[in-house]
Amino acid sequence: MDMVTWDDDNFVHSNPACREAIGTGPGQTRRVRFGPDSAFSMCGCCRVESVAADAGLADAVFDLVTLYEVLQEEAEEAEHRQEPDYVPDFLGPNFNRDHWRNLQFRLSVAAEGVRAHPWLHDWARPALTRAAAYVERRCEEQRTLIDTATLERAAVALQQREQSTEQLAQTWQAWRQREDWRVNTSPDDAYYDRNARLHPPSPRNAPSSAATVEISVRLPPIGPDEDGFRLVEPLSMWEIAALAAYRTTADWAGSVVTLAAPPVVVQELLHPTRGLDVTPLPPGASRVPQPPAAS
Repeated sequence: MDMVTWDDDNFVHSNPACREAIGTGPGQTRRVRFGPDSAFSMCGCCRVESVAADAGLADAVFDLVTLYEVLQEEAEEAEHRQEPDYVPDFLGPNFNRDHWRNLQFRLSVAAEGVRAHPWLHDWARPALTRAAAYVERRCEEQRTLIDTATLERAAVALQQREQSTEQLAQTWQAWRQREDWRVNTSPDDAYYDRNARLHPPSPRNAPSSAATVEISVRLPPIGPDEDGFRLVEPLSMWEIAALAAYRTTADWAGSVVTLAAPPVVVQELLHPTRGLDVTPLPPGASRVPQPPAAS
């Protein structure tokens, strides 16, 4: 951004006609990278004007600050796990099995803001890297709790359901666009609900040697509720469990996950009524997501 300075003014300004400028004589304009040092040096008037000049900047900074708050909570939780008397209870009613989705969403919106304002990247990179690691850890925790036999039985039942394609598509669309995050009865809830999620994995829940199909899934963002807060999860419990159970690689910041899943699971994820952004991958396709090009 452009900053204007005067020799006898302690502040810097983004507007050469700033009414708060007290300098006399001609000002000096120079191009600088906006950051903490320059922000603290700006007068209050110009700080507001500089953000207003780029409406997305305020949102990008807010999303990064929110991500930092989430990371602080994760760091405190990690410290708690180091206590001698800590006993994990991942099957307990207070354990949030889908917490990785909230982390992933916060990471993705923060990364999107950074892509729109590349000069924020150096400042934000450590936070984005930590967030991706936390998402991976949380998702891996859930993977260990999922009974894939139950998950696949639900997929078989879903494939055998009797309902018109048009009616089912309308039901999914209405549910994904709902405004109440407390409504959890998705169209596949009768086949895989919260009770199915609370069962511990079967002792026979070992990795299957059966053939799998690779697909790439673009995760939808968490939607706003009636008050405008991003709280509404558009993915069902079965979909979230399938993503966690069969993922091979993930670009969490880019919201892209690669799965290697049994055909019946892939067929259901690809079902057009769900409206998911799923792409089948050719045999031998690279499983490693490519990072966005540096700006």
